[in-house]
Amino acid sequence: MRSAVELIGDRAIGTVEEVLADRVTVLLDQDAPQATALNTGTPAGFPRVNGYVLVPNEQGSTVCVVTSVRINRLPVGKSDATDRDFVRFPISSRTMALTPLGTIKAHGSCVGEVGFAVRRGIDVFPSVGDPVILPNAKQLEAIVEGESRTERRIHIGSSPMAGLAPVHVDPDKLFGRHLAVLGNTGAGKSCTVAGLVRWSLDAAKSARVLSGNSRGDVEVGPNARFIILDPNGEYAHAFKDLDVRVFSVEPRGGQQQLSVPSWLWNGNEWAAFTGASPGVQRPLLFEALRLLRGGSGLPSSFELSVAHVLQIYGDVLRIAYRAGDHLQFPRYQDVVRNLESACAEVEDLLATFNVPDENGELQSLQDIAQCCRETAEECKRKGKGNEVYYNAVPASRMKAVVDGFDRARKLFDLPERTELGEDVPRQFAATDLPKYVEALAALKTGRDLAQFVDTLNLRIRSLLGHDRLASILKPSDASNMTLDAWLRDYIGADGACNGPIAVVDLSLVPSDVAHIVVSVLARMVFEAVQRYRRENHKELPTTLILEEAHTFVHRDLTTEAASSAGRACAREFERIAREGRKFGLGLVLASQRPSEVAPTVLSQCNTFLLHRIVNDRDQDLVRRLVPDGLGDLLRELPSLPTRRAILLGWAAAAPTLVEIKEIPDSRRPHSPDPAFWDVWTGKEERSIDWVELAKGWQRSNRRPSS
Repeated sequence: MRSAVELIGDRAIGTVEEVLADRVTVLLDQDAPQATALNTGTPAGFPRVNGYVLVPNEQGSTVCVVTSVRINRLPVGKSDATDRDFVRFPISSRTMALTPLGTIKAHGSCVGEVGFAVRRGIDVFPSVGDPVILPNAKQLEAIVEGESRTERRIHIGSSPMAGLAPVHVDPDKLFGRHLAVLGNTGAGKSCTVAGLVRWSLDAAKSARVLSGNSRGDVEVGPNARFIILDPNGEYAHAFKDLDVRVFSVEPRGGQQQLSVPSWLWNGNEWAAFTGASPGVQRPLLFEALRLLRGGSGLPSSFELSVAHVLQIYGDVLRIAYRAGDHLQFPRYQDVVRNLESACAEVEDLLATFNVPDENGELQSLQDIAQCCRETAEECKRKGKGNEVYYNAVPASRMKAVVDGFDRARKLFDLPERTELGEDVPRQFAATDLPKYVEALAALKTGRDLAQFVDTLNLRIRSLLGHDRLASILKPSDASNMTLDAWLRDYIGADGACNGPIAVVDLSLVPSDVAHIVVSVLARMVFEAVQRYRRENHKELPTTLILEEAHTFVHRDLTTEAASSAGRACAREFERIAREGRKFGLGLVLASQRPSEVAPTVLSQCNTFLLHRIVNDRDQDLVRRLVPDGLGDLLRELPSLPTRRAILLGWAAAAPTLVEIKEIPDSRRPHSPDPAFWDVWTGKEERSIDWVELAKGWQRSNRRPSS
C-alpha cells in the first residue's frame, strides 16, 4: 500500500513561486500534464482556466482556482571558456496564476471512508516552495458542493471543470440573499430562471413526500410562492404542467384578467400616475384620496365647510376652555382672536351658501357667530391712541361658546370622518376621484385653482378612459374584489393550495403606465410579507422575479430627470433589495444589460449566475460587483456557450462553471431565436391573415358598453 505522501506526490504539478493576498503564482514542472491529466483517477483537462488545484498545508489544503496560464521564456545564461562548444537555447517554463478560495480538509477514520469538507476562508496562505497538486474526483465534488453539502438541495447542473460533478445550491442562500441572472439574449438566461423555479419546486415536493409532511392520502404540493413579473409574455406556457396562475391584460386559455385595482395604489403612486405637481395638485389629490378611503361619500361644499369650522374652531376653543387659557395672561389674547376668527368664518359660510334651514341648523350657526362676536367685543377695550387691550374671558361666556359648537355639531349630524391616510388600501371607485378634487378645490379661498384642478382631472379621466388600463384598474367594479382576495390570487393562498407560481404577463400593459403597475405589484408583495411577519413573528418565504430588470430598475430612473412613475418603480425595488431579506422576500433579477441596472439594486445581490456577456461595459460592471475579488475569473464570459454559466457568490461554495440542466422545449420560456432561414426557404409555413388580426386588435381596444 502506498503512503499518503506518495499519493500526493503523484498528483504534484508544480511549486509556488509568489504569494500575494489575492493571487498565487505557480511554476509548473516540466513533466506536468500538457493538456490532459491522467493522474487523478479520471482523465481531466489541465491546465485550464477556471479549473481547481490544491496547495497542501498543515491545516489541510488551500483550494485555488486557475485564473491564467502562460509560458515564460527564461533568458539565455552567459557562456564561459569551459562550455564554449555548447550552444545555449532559451528555456521555456509554464506558470499559472491562482486565486485562493477556501480550505479543504479530510475527515474519516480509515481508507475508503475518507471524505472531504470545504469551507470559505483561508486558514493558512501558501508559502514559496509549497507543492501544488491536482484534486481527485472526491475533492472536486467537495469543492463544488461546499461546506453545507446536506443543505444544497436543488440540482441545477454539472461542472465541466470538476469532472461533471453535480452542482447543487441551497435555496435559503440562493433566494434569501437575492440573485442576479445576467446574460446576453440567447445565452439561456430565461431558461435558467424557469429551471430554477421548476427544480426548486420538484426538490421541495420530493422532500415533502420523503419527510411525510402530507395530509392523509391527499398529495400536497410545496408551500412555495414564486411571483414572476414577465414584461415579454415568455413564461405563460413554461409551467403549464404545474399549478400556475397566469394574469394578463387580454386573458386566454385559462388565464385570468390582470387586475391592479386603483384603490391598491398609495398616494405617491397616484401622484406619479397623474403627474400631480407638488405645490397645489398633490395636496388636493391626497386629501381627496383620504376622503374616498374614509368612506365619507361625495362631499358637498357646504357640508365640508361646516365640518371644517365646527371641528377646527370647536376643538381649539374647547381645549383652551379646559386648560384655563381664557383666564391666563397672555393666553386669553389668543382665545379672543380665535373667537373673532370663528365668527368671521361662520358669517362667511352664511353669506356664501343659500341652503334651507330645515331643522334649525343655520340658526345654530347664527347663534355661534353672535355669541363669539359678543364675547370678543366684551373682552376688548381701546386705550390711548386706539391701542387694543384684552381682558380675560369670563368662564360663563366661554362655556356658552363651547356648548354652542357642540349643539351645532349634533344638529348637522355630520358623518364622522375615519382617520385614514392616502395610502390605506380601502376600496373606492376611481371614477369618483375627479369629483372629490373639484369639491375640495371649491373650498380653497384666496387662489384661483381652476386651471390646476382642470389639468389634474383631465389627466385622471384620460388615463382611466384608456381601455386596456381600465381593465387593469377596474374603475367600475372596484368593490367586487377585496384586499384578501387579491393577496390570495397574486401572492398565494394558505399552504399555496392555489399553486406555487403566479405569472404576471405585462406584455400588453400600456407603456406609459407600465412602471406604475409594476411598482404597485412589487410594493403590495413587499408590504404583505412585511405585515405577515409583524402579525405572526415569522417570515413568509416569497420570491419575486423581475425579468428585463434594466427596463424597470434602470439606473437613469433613479435620477431627478426621470419620470415620476419611473422613479417610483426604481425606488420600490431599491427598497426591496435593501430590506426584503429581513421579511422573507427574495428578489431575482434577470437582465441582459447589467450596466443599465440601478447600482443600488444590483449591489444587494449576493449570488450571481452569469451567462455569456459580450458588452465591455457590462463585463466591467460585473467584475466590480462579484465577491471574493474574483474579477479575473470572468474573462471567460464572452466565450461561454449557451446553457453554460459561472455561479459565484453566497450560494456557491466556490466560483463554478456550470452547465445548466437541459429543459424540454415544451417547458422553456417562449423566447426562441426567429427561424428566418426556415421561413424563407419554406421549411416552416407562415400564413398571414391581417384582417382577423386587425379585428382582434380593435376589439381589444373597444370601449366597453355601459
